[in-house]
Amino acid sequence: MPDQTTSTSATVRYRIVPSDPHAHLFEVHCTVDAPAIDGQRFRLPAWIPGSYLIREFARHFVAVRAEGPDGAVAIVKVAKDTWRAAPCAGPLTVVATVYAHDLSVRTAFLDATRAYFNGTAVFLCPDGLQHAACELEIAPPPGDAWRDWRVATTLPRDGAEAFGYGRYRAADYDELVDHPVEIAAFSAISFEAGGVVHDVVVSGRHRGDLPRLARDLALICQCQIELFGAPAGARPPFERYLFQIAVVGDGYGGLEHRSSTSLLCRRSELPQPGVARVTDCYRNLLGLASHEYFHSWHVTHQARRLRALRSCAEAHATTAGPSRASPPITTTWPWFAAA
Repeated sequence: MPDQTTSTSATVRYRIVPSDPHAHLFEVHCTVDAPAIDGQRFRLPAWIPGSYLIREFARHFVAVRAEGPDGAVAIVKVAKDTWRAAPCAGPLTVVATVYAHDLSVRTAFLDATRAYFNGTAVFLCPDGLQHAACELEIAPPPGDAWRDWRVATTLPRDGAEAFGYGRYRAADYDELVDHPVEIAAFSAISFEAGGVVHDVVVSGRHRGDLPRLARDLALICQCQIELFGAPAGARPPFERYLFQIAVVGDGYGGLEHRSSTSLLCRRSELPQPGVARVTDCYRNLLGLASHEYFHSWHVTHQARRLRALRSCAEAHATTAGPSRASPPITTTWPWFAAA
């Protein structure tokens, strides 16, 4: 069997379904074709890029089981964020039930109105396969109550229709978890900046003036694109961008990703039809969106380079594990948390 600590030819397959919106439960599958001969380990990150606190996402895993070609496979929790399956022939599938009721941009949320998740909160990483290609199937919740829900993410589609359920792909685990997913009956509008299409999806009850929001965001994005590149023909460092906006009665927050951002705002912060001036509330939303978009150059790509440096250090130390799912390394340098 090939050494899985350096394997890049394998593909890890994931499947996620909002299995019970009323109980706030996702069901998440992770399948490995050739599990480690001494028992495959699966880890979950403890933090998410852009929000540098230990989140302990594993505490939301309420049940974990494993299946192989011959039926159930024993699996035990060996650390607060790590599970180990008994040795078995492949393929090996681990099925996790994940509780999701954190109305923020950092973890996962599911109720009868919308579903949202960051990969770090729901996707286990098989030891030794952090650099393997990933396939993800996003399935709809059971029943007809949510038949008008759509999917918004910048994960590359691999058979799925635009804004649709189906199969997506990622080059590795780091890419998989750097594209949050919004599933809801959202409103959507698009604009172009720097020759790149930017989508805006808004989930939740609202009366916002989305054409105006798109026009104003286009000006902000174009200004930043020109700031970081030549004004003539400048392009941003991505092929597509997505603003995911969840509107609530009272809430505020944002988190940047490599080609998208998740924003949480109050309904009053959307531009309102018939109101020409820029209100203080609307300025808050535009400022938040601008701040997170700025990270596309200022933080996110620097963080990727730091992760690459850390991967080299881990290789020399003959250890394995993704930068966010490996044992903690303490430091007094706050900026290094971006790695």
